[in-house]
Amino acid sequence: MVITLLRVLFFSHLKNTLVCLDDIERKSNGLPMSEIMGLVNYLKNERRCQVLMIMHDEESDDKEYFDKHKEKVFDEVLILDESLSIIKDKISDIETFPIYEKFYQTMGVRNLRFYQRVQRIYQEIIKHSSSLSKLSKEEILRQILIIKLVNDIPKVLYVDMKELEMYFSEDGLDDRLDIFLKSDDDALKATVRTKKEFVEEKLSKFHPNFRMHGWSIVVIELITNINIDSEKFERLLNQDLINEEALESDREKEVLISEHHSLNAGDNFNQRLFESGVKQIGRETLTNLSFYCNTLKKNGEMVLSVQLEDFVKDYIRRKVSENSDYWHKEKWYFFDVESYDIFYEYLVQVVKERKLEIKQINDINLICEAFKRFYQNGYHSEELFEAMRDIQEDDLNTLLWQPIDNERDRKQYIRKILQHPAFRFRKIVQTMFTNGVLLRDKNWILVNNNYRENILSAPYQPSISLLKTEEVRRWTLKLLKKRATDNPNSRAAIANWLEYSNNLKNLNS
Repeated sequence: MVITLLRVLFFSHLKNTLVCLDDIERKSNGLPMSEIMGLVNYLKNERRCQVLMIMHDEESDDKEYFDKHKEKVFDEVLILDESLSIIKDKISDIETFPIYEKFYQTMGVRNLRFYQRVQRIYQEIIKHSSSLSKLSKEEILRQILIIKLVNDIPKVLYVDMKELEMYFSEDGLDDRLDIFLKSDDDALKATVRTKKEFVEEKLSKFHPNFRMHGWSIVVIELITNINIDSEKFERLLNQDLINEEALESDREKEVLISEHHSLNAGDNFNQRLFESGVKQIGRETLTNLSFYCNTLKKNGEMVLSVQLEDFVKDYIRRKVSENSDYWHKEKWYFFDVESYDIFYEYLVQVVKERKLEIKQINDINLICEAFKRFYQNGYHSEELFEAMRDIQEDDLNTLLWQPIDNERDRKQYIRKILQHPAFRFRKIVQTMFTNGVLLRDKNWILVNNNYRENILSAPYQPSISLLKTEEVRRWTLKLLKKRATDNPNSRAAIANWLEYSNNLKNLNS
């Protein structure tokens, strides 16, 4: 149908003409390569035309079909795959060209238009600030090249933008934790491991330390929205998220690793390796930090090795104490623990001690943090489960009104709190009466909500059964009404919500 229309509208009078078809890789998905090659064949054989077709095959989704049928349609296929000199002329930036050249050689992208698009984005960022250092500019360009590659030519790394962010951004860690801590799909876990390792290995030839942070936000916005968010841009400049010292540290590390593998390490290698290792604490995985310590030890520098190991252990203990996110292995290791690792057992022990400490002190701040983590990503925080289950009304007030990322979602946050598994229990109150007078109110006994056995068999010990969720709901209702009284401006919003939700009994309303 498409070919018929083209013949009628465009080619009925076309004969003995040179026809050029360009940008074939940008064709509509609704126009198959078979029809384009059929058109070329028609022009050549029926209309006696000379046809020149230009296509960047690395961007084309039809390369396999084209390669299979090209000899039947075209008399000659000319491959122009050496465009570095042209790129150099077009870029005309001596300072940054070595980065383009390394990307060209390691990633195999030959498309001139790709580099022109990258250069436009780079210039758009650079022109907004004259204060960026040379190292910062270079890091920005590397980020643009990689992100633009995934966005424009995803088949080079076989990942899309969402996967790239999951593998290489701090925010993506939550997604990885969801897969490795919650999912029972071993095939999915294996796929994630394999793909991440493949991409890391491929990128290591160009940018061994690639992580999506700081300027990645601006780069992605420029690729997707064309314009720079000036507020974010200024914040990045002020915070200096592309830290000069961190970039220089990465450079030093690469030099040291190259020396190590060259079998010809230079002067003061061990001291330089130690200093680099100290700078990498908090930035490298424990696997790589183990490599630093082991190398120093094998080189006979026991004092430096032990000193670096102590620094790493101090950092582990501090982070585990500060934030329970660091209790998870995935926060410290990308995947499996290597046989030469020297920190994993220590990490396990520190986490175990911290859990015991928290259980003993019953800190409301930690409890609030655990509930917020459940609201954000569904983690149950088993280490704090009992403390969360036993929360009282005064602490609930602190919990309900703690700061959250988006205050507009306060109702959703409260809903999630009421739905926490810690509250899916019944409380059994045992009492003893004499002549109708209460003699003793024994401690709460908590059993699973699905537990049906009558554990109170003595006839002289009647019991009252209350669902913990119901108790927390009543407290929440009381606190919301108090908030409406204390802040009359919120009275309508609270009253409407309580009406729609039937006093929080219908949490899905």
